[in-house]
Amino acid sequence: MNSWRTGDFDRTQVPEVFHRFVPAHAANSLQDIDLERLWSGGKRLILLDVDHTIVKWRAEEFSPEVLEWIERAKRMGFGLCIISNTRRVERLGRLSQKLGVETVRGKFKPSRAMFRLALIKFKRKPEEAVMIGDQLITDILGANRSGIDAIWVRKMEGKEFAGTKINRFFERLLQSAIYKALITSADAEPDAPAVEEAKPVAERAIVKQIIRFGIVGGTSFVIDAGLTYLFMRGISLHGTLVSESLGNWLMRSFSFVPMYAKDAAGASAPILGGLASFVAMFNSFVWNRSWTFEHRGKEERLSHLRRFYAVSILGAILNAIIFSIIFNALRSHPNLAIAIAKVGAAFIVAVWNFVGQRYYAFRPSTRHAQ
Repeated sequence: MNSWRTGDFDRTQVPEVFHRFVPAHAANSLQDIDLERLWSGGKRLILLDVDHTIVKWRAEEFSPEVLEWIERAKRMGFGLCIISNTRRVERLGRLSQKLGVETVRGKFKPSRAMFRLALIKFKRKPEEAVMIGDQLITDILGANRSGIDAIWVRKMEGKEFAGTKINRFFERLLQSAIYKALITSADAEPDAPAVEEAKPVAERAIVKQIIRFGIVGGTSFVIDAGLTYLFMRGISLHGTLVSESLGNWLMRSFSFVPMYAKDAAGASAPILGGLASFVAMFNSFVWNRSWTFEHRGKEERLSHLRRFYAVSILGAILNAIIFSIIFNALRSHPNLAIAIAKVGAAFIVAVWNFVGQRYYAFRPSTRHAQ
């Protein structure tokens, strides 16, 4: 399914909390943006992001299409200005020189500083400017905060900065809400999200995925909880529970442990509970990949595995923290404490894992979405 959609947006179609993330328009690339339409709409200043908007990350060679678009904008009388979060100032200078386009630097987007500086430099009002960029969290949000219309372009192919990947994760969480504000579409292919929304609730893909995810999560929870009980209450060494021995060692060796643990068993809870969660992860990976999100075969398996463990390890850390807090709060009833702590932690982490796996770990690859 094509996850990228183009067209105009009406932010009043979505809750106000999303308004600042909604672009005025989305396009497949810079060269697909209609300069005549911008001019007739009163735009006189075009603000440009750099990486994956006009050139690939770390690259310094522009495509002929980008160069032609820039030159045509100049001939029409547009002012052009690059505003970028890059720390590689020398490269930015070389790009600026090649294009013959000025740059403005200030506080990083989505701060309004660079946008305001550009307006002052070119003596334009916010309504006379338009921002073009590939990131919701920086380009679109920053422009909207400054009262400037924003055009969201599809990122170019290729690697990108690690910090940008974090932004992409949050973009995917916002994307379905943002697309509810899409009022026109330039896509030639059928509107897949609209078709999906037209289905009965029980037949929608996300509902099926939630049900399957719940079933897989249930089996993983049984594995997790069973191993946790075994590690905490079932394994002894020389007549002493392993959890007690480990906890005593932790409390002797690390001064901060008594700050969160009331006794030895409580001290060992994060490690043993986390270990049980880690062992249960592989069960989730196998079944969620092949059944819940329907990815089969060897293609992208390693990529899925890396992303899955990134989401799951963060989830396991969250699980261990929540489990430890609840367990220590209920230490007067050890067996009951384990059960309540595991259920509470599992519920919260299940939400995290579903969102992370659906929109990050098992998302369709970009090359297949095109």
